[in-house]
Amino acid sequence: MRLNKSNTSGITIKSLTVAVLQNKPKIFLYHLLANNIETNFPNKLNFYKFFTHMLKCAYKTSKGKLHLKIENPEWEDEGYKYYRFYDNYHKHSRIYVKIKESNGKLYFDMLPF
Repeated sequence: MRLNKSNTSGITIKSLTVAVLQNKPKIFLYHLLANNIETNFPNKLNFYKFFTHMLKCAYKTSKGKLHLKIENPEWEDEGYKYYRFYDNYHKHSRIYVKIKESNGKLYFDMLPF
């Protein structure tokens, strides 16, 4: 069975979500290395290293389990959706990833704050 690009994108985003919620970043690595994935980092492995570091920090500073909120900030003008992971205690997200789908590709970005 062949998956179309939107199914592949959905699976990749789902793998990111599961990786964060279960604190298992290796789940996401296989999907990150696919040809239809781009990052704003010099290469995908640098993105992955930063992602794992931020995930480790998020779990050190979180109180309780993380949960996902997908947000579309009104000031966002590049088409990114913000996948923000919150705990039940802090006002601000513990980790977030910006994701944009365009022309059959997924673009991932993360900021250190």
